[in-house]
Amino acid sequence: MIIDHHAHIVPEGIMKDLREGRYAPILRIEQGDEWEILVRENEISNQVRRSHNRIPREVIDPELRLAGMKTMGIDHQILSAITYMTFYGLDTGMAAEIASSMNEGLAALAGKYPEKFSCIAAVPLQDPSAAARELGRAVQRGHKGVKIGTNVNGRNLDDPALDVFWDKVVSLGVPILIHPGDIIGRENRMKDYYLSNLISNPLDTTIAAACLMFGGVLDRFPDTKIILAHMGGFTPWIRGRWQHGWEVRGEPKAKGAKSPDEYLERFYYDTVIHNADCLEFAVKTLGADQILYGTDAPWDVGDLGPAREIPGLSRLADEDQEKILSGNAKRLFGI
Repeated sequence: MIIDHHAHIVPEGIMKDLREGRYAPILRIEQGDEWEILVRENEISNQVRRSHNRIPREVIDPELRLAGMKTMGIDHQILSAITYMTFYGLDTGMAAEIASSMNEGLAALAGKYPEKFSCIAAVPLQDPSAAARELGRAVQRGHKGVKIGTNVNGRNLDDPALDVFWDKVVSLGVPILIHPGDIIGRENRMKDYYLSNLISNPLDTTIAAACLMFGGVLDRFPDTKIILAHMGGFTPWIRGRWQHGWEVRGEPKAKGAKSPDEYLERFYYDTVIHNADCLEFAVKTLGADQILYGTDAPWDVGDLGPAREIPGLSRLADEDQEKILSGNAKRLFGI
């Protein structure tokens, strides 16, 4: 069995609500030539700002997803919400309602196609207590984990207010997929050349990982099982600078953090790196037990080729290939 743990979809129920204007005018759907558009309105400093995000059919239609999985040689996907439907900036009540609807739809898909799909929950993390409650409810409905963003309205993940959420995650024993969202720097120098994705996305994941280490979250909650999307951003490649900085400076140790190298082996990482040498280096330095196959489907920056043709996979021992394609996800998500 080949398991893709990092794949996004939008259940039909939440799409129906958005199309019918349930959350208008804050959220609404417009029809584009090739895809639907999620329009979000925010009032900031008495000015209404709008964002537009495309929603292609591949992120809505489960039959298209199943056809794509067959082409790629994937047997099972663990579905999660798309990142710009995380909605940490909304009123907690609306965000909690949307997360609950999203989770019901994901659970329904997993129930309809149990051999093909599992799911992980969305939560309204701007209210950590509400997020903890929704996660508990979702796990009872069959969700096998939770997906969260790399920050919460600009607050890093070491914010002590989030401890009630981390405590719930640990008590449930479920893994967390941390995925970049509300990313840093996209408004100015990152606006050209798609740098908002090519640099800001992996950078935000890197900031999240650093804050979890240096901010004491991994010490307060040592049993957390955290997956960092997109091979951890820059985390595996900058580890030497982190380690050296921790040795020579006091700031990284301000909250009692141990050596960064001690924490890196506790994270899990997906395979979305698109380079054979990088995958080989990651397996060598992080360990095959910490790496899971993921596609980031259906997005074009994801790895949408055949699963067994991941760049660099064929260089690895057969045992390590099996761990990455299947064994680690089975163990972590209980599939």
